[in-house]
Amino acid sequence: MAPWLALPPAGGRKPCHRLSSALGPVRMSRTPSEDYFERLCDKRCIPLRRIPEGCGKTPDYELTIEGQTIITEVKEITRNKDEQESDRVMEERGYSNVISTTPGDRVRKKISEALPQIKARSKGTYPGLLVLFDRGFVAGHLDPYCIRVAMCGLEQINIAVPLDPSVSPYSTGMSFGPKRKMTKGHNTSISAIGVLFATGPDELLLHVYHNRYAAVPLQPELLARYGIRQYKLGEGAPGANPNWEVIVFPEGDPQQGAGSDCR
Repeated sequence: MAPWLALPPAGGRKPCHRLSSALGPVRMSRTPSEDYFERLCDKRCIPLRRIPEGCGKTPDYELTIEGQTIITEVKEITRNKDEQESDRVMEERGYSNVISTTPGDRVRKKISEALPQIKARSKGTYPGLLVLFDRGFVAGHLDPYCIRVAMCGLEQINIAVPLDPSVSPYSTGMSFGPKRKMTKGHNTSISAIGVLFATGPDELLLHVYHNRYAAVPLQPELLARYGIRQYKLGEGAPGANPNWEVIVFPEGDPQQGAGSDCR
């Protein structure tokens, strides 16, 4: 784990929610993920309003860019018991336990948790953005592959078995299989998934992956002006699954040269 994102041990004293002095203390009224999202928006000058908590399901924020409201929910992925035990073994013995996980499972869980909150506020009128934070790591639970298979389904190789036993089975290509969360009829209120991560002290970035089935698409131009790199699913070659493609703008990669000065 990067030193600037070091967390207190799982056991012992109650965590004080301080990742390090490099990024500063987390405000106690916020989760770490919410605090870092607010810092990113403040540094990039993204208009942000926190939504007061109500009796029902309430998302965290509203972003208002060029008159467009974006309903935003921020979720944090924490280490489960198996991962905490693996960390303990690593500290004691210098090697960790082997952990078996299904790619995208933690993302699927957060999609299910966030949907009622985003849907209640977006009401089919506003785009919804789910922002995920994984203690500063892009690799792991929130790498691009995990985001893709969580949204589209696990990848599978299709095998044809000829009736003629003298002909060997052969691959007919790949497709997305089970565990897909984003379809034409499911989770369409979530227009995109953002991955918030840190590359160094006080260096927060946000990558956004668009949902092609969104009821109200999030227009990429709205976030591009703030230096947010964004991805969409490409067409895919015959027999292959589509992969993420960077959304290119005439002025080039918006992440390049993204600064901290508000304009």
